[in-house]
Amino acid sequence: MPKTPAAPTPEQLKALFRAARSARPRAHAPYSNFLVGAAVLDERGRVHGGCNVENAAYPQGLCAEASALAAMVLAGGKRARAVAVVAASPLLTTPCGGCRQKIAEFAGPDCAVYVLGPRGVRRTFTLGELLPFGFGEGHLPADPRR
Repeated sequence: MPKTPAAPTPEQLKALFRAARSARPRAHAPYSNFLVGAAVLDERGRVHGGCNVENAAYPQGLCAEASALAAMVLAGGKRARAVAVVAASPLLTTPCGGCRQKIAEFAGPDCAVYVLGPRGVRRTFTLGELLPFGFGEGHLPADPRR
């Protein structure tokens, strides 16, 4: 996977954080009551928000990060430059393992992942820190029949 594009500008970060925060109250979380908002900054500087959507059949739910990535793809985005995740928890709410892999489909290991709480950024990680030794398209053979 190529290197992630340039770091976001302060204005882009404000928009990214605002989108994640505004997505959070829209989450559909009637079972856990754990609302999560996320946003992705794409290669063209556009911001795409998403929220978690639970389902009574628990494995069928959708994480906020996955819904933000889907919004990015729907809008024609190809690369994630930065990701923000916001939740109200005393612990850091980082993307789950599945979402880390989903982010890796669209970003390199140097992509910034901002973990926000109600009062702002709590910690910033790179995707490589969250998903060391990640699996990607480079692991797959050029000829899928092999």
